[in-house]
Amino acid sequence: MPAPGELHSIDGLQLHINCVGPASSVTIVIEAGAGTVSPVYARLQRELARKYRVCVYDRPGLGWSEPDTEPLDGERNARRLHALLAAADVHGPLLLIGHSIGGLLNRIYVGLYPDQVAAVMMLDASHPQQFGVIGDSMDAQLAAVVEVERAKRLKYRTEGTRPAEFAAIEAIFADMPEVLEQMAATYTPDALDTMALEMQGTHCVADQAGASPDLGDRPMLALWAAQKAGVGGSPGIEAVHALWPDYQRQHAALSKRGRERMVPGAEHMTLAMLPPFVALIADEVDTLVAQLGPVDH
Repeated sequence: MPAPGELHSIDGLQLHINCVGPASSVTIVIEAGAGTVSPVYARLQRELARKYRVCVYDRPGLGWSEPDTEPLDGERNARRLHALLAAADVHGPLLLIGHSIGGLLNRIYVGLYPDQVAAVMMLDASHPQQFGVIGDSMDAQLAAVVEVERAKRLKYRTEGTRPAEFAAIEAIFADMPEVLEQMAATYTPDALDTMALEMQGTHCVADQAGASPDLGDRPMLALWAAQKAGVGGSPGIEAVHALWPDYQRQHAALSKRGRERMVPGAEHMTLAMLPPFVALIADEVDTLVAQLGPVDH
């Protein structure tokens, strides 16, 4: 399936970026969660693009971007994103929205390119300390899940057998059939290799984010979900759940103008996908932009 956006050669890799919406005082850039393809954020992008220029992109090996062979590295990712934005004629000011590990990646980006970033929003964002709390207890579980998932994807590609979890995705995006086509096109066994590389890089990303400067006086909001559906079992994961509210308060404390807000009823993924939560995010983006006042281009 053709890429919905543009492909640019960055570090010898063809990377995909899709920017839509009118010219605006800030350009919004959405940084995905680990192993997550850009169409997952299509509803959020569409809602925000009513007022703003909004870019989503695929990290190497996800969506329509060519794969890398190295684990995820936050600083390398920031440099590549910076080059990709320049190639797409996006120069700032930027409002960065980071979902899950995307929140850590955005902290690293702000540290490397502080003059380009005007505001930051975190969506149920990871915390630098959480991977140390989890430890290695989930490695075997993740390996088993990956093998099961690989078998499902192979069966889908070769026999057309739809996994049961497709029903939930089809319900969420029933009014956006083009997104369902994009999700199906990117549901490949090869993407699992990238997911493994991203998971291998989480400790590196956490260390880099933890060492990054704070966010100064940039307007900043941490939106978070109390419900963690479908995840649990290990003591490390349960400990992270207990610490989650404090982690979000610590995110907000990174900025002199930081806030945190729990979104009732939201879960880790649905926060960025379901219409009521997407509408709430759009309202909060308006608030962040209003805090900026006049923005120099």
